[in-house]
Amino acid sequence: MKKVKGNELVAVLTAVLGFSVVCSSSATEVKLFVDAAPNVYGSSEYPNWKANTYAAIYNGTFQNMANGVNPANVGTTDFEIQDEVVYSFGDLGRRLTWIYYIPGVTISDLQARTGNDRLQFSLWNQWGNKPEYDFYYDCYGKTWLEPSDWNNSNKIMNYEVNGQVVGVIGTAGMAWWGAYGYTSPSQEAYEALASDLCKWGSVDEKWIFKVKLDGNEYNITSVREGVPDVVSTLPLLGIVTGALIAARKRVA
Repeated sequence: MKKVKGNELVAVLTAVLGFSVVCSSSATEVKLFVDAAPNVYGSSEYPNWKANTYAAIYNGTFQNMANGVNPANVGTTDFEIQDEVVYSFGDLGRRLTWIYYIPGVTISDLQARTGNDRLQFSLWNQWGNKPEYDFYYDCYGKTWLEPSDWNNSNKIMNYEVNGQVVGVIGTAGMAWWGAYGYTSPSQEAYEALASDLCKWGSVDEKWIFKVKLDGNEYNITSVREGVPDVVSTLPLLGIVTGALIAARKRVA
């Protein structure tokens, strides 16, 4: 994780650069999904989420936001602030995670592509009434990124069924870092987390995740409506609201 400059939105982004892709010599299909995943950076629940989610996507039974905090969002691309905040104690929080599935190809197929046919992705954010901005460019200096590690199965993998590769699946995730600097579940840490959630959760937010492959572009939009007193909905025992902090932190 690295600290990023900026006073206005000192945020923390956890981005797992991954994707799920499928293409063939004649046509390309990239299927996009979104969910709230356990924190890939340490949560013991992540492997189960990954296995169950990937299987459901392959079987055609996955519903967007199936693991979000609000059951009303299941089957939609809407999310809550608790779905995109991680922290360094307790259950470690959740990451808003986009999943890509491309049936019928392998990682080797994707790596062999050149030019505009390469697999790339981009992420845009709108915070409150501010204009949409290029999130990846802000973090990495590029609008379009390729997989950061083709060998990391938490980012991209050949998905196998009965020993046969049926396609490529991967993820791209994002989370704000709540209670920044706290590493144990103290009362003070929970107060800091509640404060962050209250401040951030009261603001409308939108994410647009884009994927390019074989000259085609795909996108999925995730929307969150600001909710006053969002902390009252938290499934965390003992959280109380403290003084609001002025910044978000970003982890890359």
